[in-house]
Parts: sequence; structure tokens; C-alpha cells
Amino acid sequence: MSGEKSKSGATAPPAGKLETIEAGRGLAALAVVLAHATSIMAEPRFFGELVFGGRLLPFGAGVDFFFVLSGFIISWVHWGDLGRPERLRRYAIRRFWRIYPSYWAVLLPLAALYFMFPGTGQPSQRDPLNLLLSAALLPYPEPPVLGVAWTLVHEIAFYLLFGLLIVLGRPFLWVLPTWAALIVWAELHYGRLPFPLSVYLNAFNLEFLIGIGAAACLRHARIPAPLLVGVAGLLSFFALMLFPPPFMATSLFARLAYGAASFCGIVGFVEFERSRGVAVLAPLRQLGAASYAIYLIHGVALSASIHLVTKIAGRSLSLPVAFVALVIAATCVGLAYHRLIEQPLARLRPRGRQVPEADAATPPIAEQRLDSSRSGGAV
Repeated sequence: MSGEKSKSGATAPPAGKLETIEAGRGLAALAVVLAHATSIMAEPRFFGELVFGGRLLPFGAGVDFFFVLSGFIISWVHWGDLGRPERLRRYAIRRFWRIYPSYWAVLLPLAALYFMFPGTGQPSQRDPLNLLLSAALLPYPEPPVLGVAWTLVHEIAFYLLFGLLIVLGRPFLWVLPTWAALIVWAELHYGRLPFPLSVYLNAFNLEFLIGIGAAACLRHARIPAPLLVGVAGLLSFFALMLFPPPFMATSLFARLAYGAASFCGIVGFVEFERSRGVAVLAPLRQLGAASYAIYLIHGVALSASIHLVTKIAGRSLSLPVAFVALVIAATCVGLAYHRLIEQPLARLRPRGRQVPEADAATPPIAEQRLDSSRSGGAV
């Protein structure tokens, strides 16, 4: 792939899929599965022991990469929409169809299960108001009915803010650094904030802005030694997960550290790909394409799988064998959900006579396609 200079001097993004991004989000989804499989196996009612000494628990930081990636892709694809209110409707429809139908297809059966069998789940998961706000992906003081949806609550807030900027235009970009400054100030001075400030001024939101910065960097400049930068970012991310320094105990500094590593990984690998082209292994592409489905369903799949494993084999299975079985099962369920549910739902989306654009960014959430015709222009 190759980027071209726009009339404004900015570098236009390459058309088609970014293979490295596809691979990255697939690996991030798998990392989250590894972390959650480790956690659920350690519960006393199951194996009561941390596999591999709990070394994989920090792999939940895959969500940090997803936050940065979401900011990158929304900015990369929709920067040209800023100040063009007529583009808001299409932006909103695309975002809605990417996020909500696949999410509801997991949430609603799960909620029905909680109501039919009160012994399952937590009382807050049977709270009608929590269910309503969970379905809308709006903040609530208690965790959402589908646990992993907490990231999507932040995602929707970011989408709404970017939609506002589409209407107001670039003169209002000062909102972004102001938001960042408020988050840093709140984290340094207060730590834990009351609801709903705990959502809107959460340090995780900084990673959306770091992703926007990555898109701006790639839009305006060529990255020297991009492969070196990308590999350095990747290795730094893994080092932070496996050997977290003491400062990582503070959410703000952890988000900044993972955000910086993600920034380097994205700008390095995307620059390398657009300048030289990259072919990613098919399994990684498939994992990336299904990353949102895997993220949505893996918790339910892990829970069902571990109940099945312990019912059939008790605790006779060795911890590593049971762990591998759980991870494979959850990943396969996610791949099947992508194929059988997510893709058919996506085909229901109204198409209209419009220029094709990206499908999504999410926690995992990331775009399937990147449209170079809509992302040029200066920051």
C-alpha cells in the first residue's frame, strides 16, 4: 500500500484493509481471552489456582490497545467529515449497525437467563434500569449486564463526542485537549471519582485521544524506520504486561504507558505497510475480523465451557490442559458467532447510494475497511 499527499500536504491513508491493524486487533482479542480464562479458572468453585502463576492476567491490557485503535480508526476514516453536518446521519447509522445488533444478540438472551433463573448472576444484573441502560450502552453506577460492555460504554461516549465534532467542525477541536487535561487533572487530584464522572473522566478515555494523535501523525508525516518503531511498540506493550513496573499500579500512568506503546505499534506498522505492503497470515486476518464477536461472547463461552469441563472431568484435568481447552473453546465460539450471527446482521444494514466507508472500530472494536477518499485534510 502507499499513501499519497493531499493538496493540503497531508498524507492520505491507503485504500482497502490495513493487514497489520487486522492482525493487531485479533491478537488483542486473544489476549483478553487469555486473561479472562486465567481469572475464571482461579475461582474457588472451579480450579482455585492461577495457571502459569497468574502471568497472563495482565493480558487483559488488550483492551488498552482497542481503545487506542478505536480513536485511531475513527479519526483516520472520518476526519474529512468534520464540519460537514450532512455526514452525521451516515456516521451514526454506520456506528449503530456495527455496535448494537451483535451486542444485543448476546445481551438479550443473557438477560433472559438471569431473569428466568434468579440464582444466576448478580442482583444488579436483574435490575430493569440497569438492563435498559446496558442495552443503550449508557453509564450506570453498577457494572453492565454483559460485563465486557463497560468498554462499549466508553466507546459510545467517544462516538457521540466525535459526532458532535462532525457537526461543529474543526474550530471546536479544542474540546479534545481540554478533555485530556480534565482527565489528567481529575486522576491526579481525585483518583476515584463519583459516578458519572468516573466514566467521562476515566483515564481509559485518554487512549482514544492517543489514537487520534496516531492518525494525525500518519496523516502528516512519514515515520522513519517504521518497522523498528512498530516492533519497539509491540515489545514494549508485552514487556509492560509481563513485567509491569510499580507505576503501573496507578490507572493514569498505566493507560499512558500502554497508550504510548500502542501509539508506536500503530504508527510504525501502518507506515511500514503503506510504504512496502504487508501480507498477514490468514488465521490472523480471520481472528482480527472476528475480534468484536470474540470480545462480546468469550465471557459467556468461558463460563459455559468451564462448567462443562468441571462437570465431565472434575478437577482431574491438569491446569494447563484445561486452560488451553477453555481458550480454544471460547475463541471458536467467537469465530462461529462472527460467521453465523455478526455477519448476517451486518448484511441487514441499510446501504443506500453512498461512498463505501469503514465498518467500525470497537473492542474491541476496529474497522474492517479503511476508506482513503474520506480521510484527507490537515489536523
